[in-house]
Amino acid sequence: LSLCGYYEHFARERIQVFGRGEISYLNQLSAQVRQETLCRFFSYDLPCVVVTRGLQPPTEMADAAHHTGTPLFTTTLATPVFSRRLLLFLEDEFGPFEIVHGDFVEIFGIGVLILGKSGIGKSECALELIRRGHRIIADDAVLLKWVSGHRIFGTSAHVLKHFMEVRGLGIIDVLTLFGATAVRSRKRVELIVALEFWDENKDYNRSGLDDETYPILGEELPYVVVPVQPGRNTSIVVEVAAMNLRARKLGRHAAQEFNEALIQHIQSEPAELELEIDEWDDDLGI
Repeated sequence: LSLCGYYEHFARERIQVFGRGEISYLNQLSAQVRQETLCRFFSYDLPCVVVTRGLQPPTEMADAAHHTGTPLFTTTLATPVFSRRLLLFLEDEFGPFEIVHGDFVEIFGIGVLILGKSGIGKSECALELIRRGHRIIADDAVLLKWVSGHRIFGTSAHVLKHFMEVRGLGIIDVLTLFGATAVRSRKRVELIVALEFWDENKDYNRSGLDDETYPILGEELPYVVVPVQPGRNTSIVVEVAAMNLRARKLGRHAAQEFNEALIQHIQSEPAELELEIDEWDDDLGI
């Protein structure tokens, strides 16, 4: 609409994309009208202009871009493909983000963010998970980004992504020690596991019926608290938590199935007891 002279709601702060329709429209204009149209279009402070499908921009467009100092690009990609890739890139670069202190690992395809106080054993837990065949994405500082579709992706906030700090050992290179299959650069966060020191006075979740969530960047993610104490294998508990979430995604909710089976057993128990009494009466000849 802006090429036709309607600028009332012109989104000049956005990247302007010219496809086959826009270029065809400009080419059918006379040289004078085309120059006037493009001069007015480029008079606004535009981030840049992109011409798709490998089309040749009109000479007047190149002149107007050069005169106003507006970047002008071309691409061989079709307009829908370019727009989709551009939106993903801009969202990833400029979307909401935050950095959290923790470890981020991939367990059976599930992105698990391990949180907890300093010194509680997050890195040791992640190291044991790596040794069990899982992959590390970030240690100590995790960069979280929100993308469309209500998704949170995590990556390392450090430049050297495959290094870990283990108390007592110092810095280790996961890539060198465990190989390329032990590291990953980016993953969607699907489960939050919080490690905390065992508190005898606290009532921990023992049934799994009450699903807890943890807020990150406006999204509520599944949340599990794992108490830590000597002799407890924390890494196995975290691994099983990821496996349990994967089973739920496949439609198997162990806690609900157990609860339903227990209720059904309780409801049928009186009838079974009456049947047993009748059988005892028959045996006794009563």
